[in-house]
Amino acid sequence: MKRNIVLVGMMGSGKSHIGRKLAQRLGWQFVDTDRRIERVVGMTIAEFFSQAGETGFRERERTILHQVSRYHEAVISFGGNFPMNIETYRILHRHGFIVALLSEPFRVEERVSRHIGKRPTVDYDNLREFVRHMMRQWEDVYPYCDGVVDTTRGGAGQIVEMILQKVDEKKVQFMSRSKGV
Repeated sequence: MKRNIVLVGMMGSGKSHIGRKLAQRLGWQFVDTDRRIERVVGMTIAEFFSQAGETGFRERERTILHQVSRYHEAVISFGGNFPMNIETYRILHRHGFIVALLSEPFRVEERVSRHIGKRPTVDYDNLREFVRHMMRQWEDVYPYCDGVVDTTRGGAGQIVEMILQKVDEKKVQFMSRSKGV
C-alpha cells in the first residue's frame, strides 16, 4: 500500500505543472520540494545554492526528502537536479508510487530557457549539450521508477490521465490519511 505519488525527472520535464494538476484531480495536496526549500531558507534555490554551496544544498534536499516521504495523499515533485540514487529510491518507494516524467530535448530546452538564472546548475551558454548530457544521466534512472510518462506532447489533462493509467495498470492502492500511521 502506498501513500503518495512521487514525480521525478530532469528539469523542464513538467513535474511542477503536472504535479499541481494531478493533485487537484485527486483532491490531494501538492508538494514541490524546490518551493519547500525556498520557504524554509527564505531565498530562491539559486540564491541558496550560491550561499550554501552544493554540499549545503544537497543536505537540505535530503532533509526535505525524509520529511515529505512520510506524507499521505500527496503528489510530490522533486527538483530536476535532485540526486537520484538507490538510497533515494528506497526512501521514496517505501511510501510512494514513483513516476518519471521525460520529454524530448527540444521541449526541455524550450521550458528551461524560459527561466534563465532560476536553475543554478544549468549551463545556459551550452543549453543544448547540457540538456543532452542530463538526459543521458536520467536514462539510468527510469528503470527504477514504477512508471515513465512522456510529457513532450499533449495537454496537462492528458498527461494526468496517463499517470493515473499507470497507477491503474499496476493496481496500486493508496492509504488515506484517515487510516494513517
